[in-house]
Amino acid sequence: MSIQLVGQRQIGPDSVFYVYNSPFFKELLSKPTRSFTFEAGTLSLISSFDPSVFKMNSGEFIKVKDALYFHFHNSGQLFKYNPNSALTDSLKFVRLDATVNANYNIGSFVFQVGQDIYEYGGYGFWKSNGIVRRYNFKDREWDVVVLDQEIFGPASVSSGYSIWVDSSEKYLYIPYQRIINDGVSRVNEGHSNLLTSYRLNLRTFQWEYLGKLSQEALELVRAPYRTFATPKGLFAAFTSRLYWFDFETNSIKMLADPILSQTLQRIQPYMLSYWDQDKIYWINPSSGRYDSLFVGTSKFKIHSNQIWRKPVELSEYLLLLLLLIFLFVVTYTMYKKKGKLLASNISKEMEESKHPFTATELSLLELLLAKQGQNQTVSIPEINYVLGLKDKNQGMQKKVRSDIINRINEKYSFFSQEKVSLVQNIRSETDKRFFEYHLNPEQLGILVELIS
Repeated sequence: MSIQLVGQRQIGPDSVFYVYNSPFFKELLSKPTRSFTFEAGTLSLISSFDPSVFKMNSGEFIKVKDALYFHFHNSGQLFKYNPNSALTDSLKFVRLDATVNANYNIGSFVFQVGQDIYEYGGYGFWKSNGIVRRYNFKDREWDVVVLDQEIFGPASVSSGYSIWVDSSEKYLYIPYQRIINDGVSRVNEGHSNLLTSYRLNLRTFQWEYLGKLSQEALELVRAPYRTFATPKGLFAAFTSRLYWFDFETNSIKMLADPILSQTLQRIQPYMLSYWDQDKIYWINPSSGRYDSLFVGTSKFKIHSNQIWRKPVELSEYLLLLLLLIFLFVVTYTMYKKKGKLLASNISKEMEESKHPFTATELSLLELLLAKQGQNQTVSIPEINYVLGLKDKNQGMQKKVRSDIINRINEKYSFFSQEKVSLVQNIRSETDKRFFEYHLNPEQLGILVELIS
């Protein structure tokens, strides 16, 4: 097979191929300001290309404003739609590149940003890679983009890529890494799956570490029926739920809509589909059915606050430590002030009565002591009578009773320098809804000495 070279462009059997025209492509080409990339599915369903010439049966369509390109999988072969073709029922794609190598980028991720077309990662020569390549329209070759480090992409699966590109802000998001090296035996799965999330700044080509991928996010992103890259993030469709990976806010949102989820599942990989704003457009090349569906995000609810857990900086640890020290100082100061105030009050009361208790508190203690001597507890009505509360409403009784008992316990704890409760309660034997009160038997000797 002879190939004629004109400059660097190849003229031969693999220099042109045609795609059947359809309402899908007519509407696609009517959007001159839109740019996005989508999978071609099964190319033989939409084209009469010769499989003996074009070794691959799939690829990506890349729309950059008013231009439409096609890239064959596992190769660097790039074609451009030529609108000047005489055929009306087909779209003519003419080869641009002069690529010779193939199968060095199996499963690579192709995307566009601005006027540039990029290819990231892939598998070849028994290894995966984290290299970014950019198509050079002048030289008709793929140039390597120099990065600050090599970050590997997640595994490419039939349900779709779990990589997302923010074309407006120019970021490439990698939720986790999958490293493949078939020339080296792997000891365990942990060596090849790295749960580290990164994003690539497509202005500076510097990788930024975002954090560690949560286990829940990993399960969701690895096991959906279909994934869809939308302008707002990554959609993962399950039977009854649709999950939205919102990379911009580092959150996972969920919509429980079985009808919508199953409709999206029926958009099979062999079909053509793309997202434009909040709508997905697709065509079944086997039946010719063309349709679209609006998928709004207003009804999604927060499912998980994080896709990845952000790393804690040293400055944040220091700030937390300073905050804890501050809270300790404030708490300790308040405790000391409270102790001094209590000591002052006790001192004033002891100047008059030689013990820290008021007459009301003392009358309650004397009742408890008397009952304790008879091996009996004191009921709530008895306490209310001694405290002069029998004619008060129930709410007032409970408040005053509680305040007096707490004050007795505070004074006793301060005076005895022991953190014990002098007045204690137990459930009533006759009615478990109510409490009965008694004195701590271990503290009786100190109490008697104190108030005698």
